[in-house]
This record gives sequence, structure tokens and C-alpha cells, in this order.
Amino acid sequence: MRNVDNPDNNIVRAVEGIESRLPEGWKVSLTNRKLRLIDYQPDALVEICAPDGCCALLLVEAKKRLTAQQAADWGPRLATAAAQAKVEGALMITPFASPLARDRLSRAGVSYLDLTGNARITLDRPAVLIETRGEDKDPNPTARPIKSLKGAKAARLVRALCDWRPPVGVRQLARRAGADPGYTSRVLNFIEEEDVIRRDSRGEVTEVRWQDLLRRWAQDYQATKANSTFSYLAPRGVESFIAGLRKYDDPWALTGSLALPASASIAPARLATCYVNDPARAAKQLDLRQTDSGTNVLLLEPFDKVVWERTRSEVGLTYVAVSQCVVDLLTGTGREPAEAESLLSWMAENENAWRA
Repeated sequence: MRNVDNPDNNIVRAVEGIESRLPEGWKVSLTNRKLRLIDYQPDALVEICAPDGCCALLLVEAKKRLTAQQAADWGPRLATAAAQAKVEGALMITPFASPLARDRLSRAGVSYLDLTGNARITLDRPAVLIETRGEDKDPNPTARPIKSLKGAKAARLVRALCDWRPPVGVRQLARRAGADPGYTSRVLNFIEEEDVIRRDSRGEVTEVRWQDLLRRWAQDYQATKANSTFSYLAPRGVESFIAGLRKYDDPWALTGSLALPASASIAPARLATCYVNDPARAAKQLDLRQTDSGTNVLLLEPFDKVVWERTRSEVGLTYVAVSQCVVDLLTGTGREPAEAESLLSWMAENENAWRA
């Protein structure tokens, strides 16, 4: 057990945090019990005791920084160590755990607690389930060349990784996305730490976890903020607006609920969201009225030309690529995030329909 005598360290703070989340009569403490482990020694052992005297031991691993990639590596290792030590579980403690890092630990059956308030601690005996939410973005990020997936170049790289199957090298990906190789390499380093891609010894991308990559992109992109957004009322309803689009002579592409494949749709769309190059011209030609309430049409002026790439056409209507549609829905309101999950399921079952 290391550094547990310092009252200011993260382990002591975490122990206090666990106890504060349990009902009166429960006790949480650090213990000096010795374990017979050859390949791994925990940073601490935490004992959780119920009022009836039933107690459980957790191995504790404390990290000053935890990436999703590290969580994916540490999760199975900690689960194995807990089984070998014949204790009830393992606990990862860190100042901040991203949504993907938390997902990787949960998949391995490892509990976690970060100092922003994210926690998931589960035990069978005594029966414990603690689950709380803190921050989804690191309040004290470390200095890195790339800190997020904001911006047009990052968007084009995400789309290229999702829309085409691997393998793909750095230069080929850069050409496909219209980005320089240096920036492409830095983005790949960043998302590799996020555990959404795998690369070989030459740096070539060999695996893309596109569902996780799209969800990670959605943390830094929001459709109504990344794009210039204009709210309108179509006086004769959404169907009339859609009919007018068929005759509109400038590029346009529907996104959001109306761009869902029929088998992925969960309810009729009440809002039409559409990318257009010139919202003012489109509003005039399509007889839309600008409004602050009663909106049934959103026109988006694209943040980048990537929204026009790999569009699909059906019965006279143009839709954005499903990878673009899903991130627009993930960052939407109301039932749109649920529609995004439905679309992700459809994409997994119909990969040949949208991925080259």
C-alpha cells in the first residue's frame, strides 16, 4: 500500500467519497491486509462493511491520468488480479475518467471513481450499487498537440475513418480527408488514446470502432452550434417544405429525423432539418417565415463541405451520409439522441449499405 498516509491524496479522498454515498451505518476504510499476488500489487485495499458486519475488499489502482486506451488495458488486468486475490472486486481511482474510459472499465467488471463525481461501484455481497455522474470533459486537461475533435479538419478525418473500412495509412487518410499528414497523425494519436482506433507498428489504422468514434466526435461537435442555424416556420407544414425541396435548384441535404432510413425511424418527424448553402435564399424560395416559436424547419449553413460528401438520394430527396446524420442526432434535443441510438443499431446491422 503506497501513499495512503497522506490525507490529501486521491485514494483517501476517494474513500471519503464512497462513504459519503452510502447509507448511515456503512463503513469504508483502508486496510493493511497482505495479498499474495506475484504480477501485480495494488496501490491500496479498501474495505466496505455493511451494518450487519458483512464486508468486501476492493483492490485499488490510482492513476494521475487515465485515457480510454489505458482503461481498456487496465480493466481486464484488474479483474484478473481481483479473481486471483479472491477479493470481491477492483476499483480504479483517477482525477478524471472520460465516458469512454468509464465504458471500458465497466465492460471489464471494474468499479471506478473519479474526483469530478463520476462513480460506478458494484458489489454482490454486501450488495452495493453506487452510480453518480460528474463531468464528461476533463476540467484540467493535460497539454497535448490535439485536445478535441472540434473543427472542420477533424470532422473530415472522423467521417473518412467511419465511411471507409480500414486498413488505411496516414497519407492515404490525409488525402481522403483533405488534411495534411502532420495534422492527421496528431489526430490519430489523440483518438488512439481514446481507444476508438487500433494501429499497427507502422502507424496504419487497422481497426476503427466507428460507433465509439462517432460518440466521441459528438462530445466536441454540436449541429446547431458548429453550423450557422436559422429557425423557420413552414406555414403549410413540413410536407409542403419537403415538396418544395424537390424543386429547389441549389445544393441541399436533409439531416436529423427526416434523414433516418425507414427501418431505423421510431416516430414521425415533426421538425425538418436541412443543410443549404444560402439559408436566406432558400427561405425566400421555399416560402419560410423566420420565427422564434413554432419552428418546424431548421436550415443549417454547413460548417464544412464534408456534409455534402457521400449523400444519398431516394425518391427525389437528398439525405446526408448516415455518419453525419447520427452525429447531428446525438447532439440534438428531445427524442433525437434516442433516434441516434436507433440509427447506430441500423448501421451495425447494415454496414454494407453505408460503408465503402
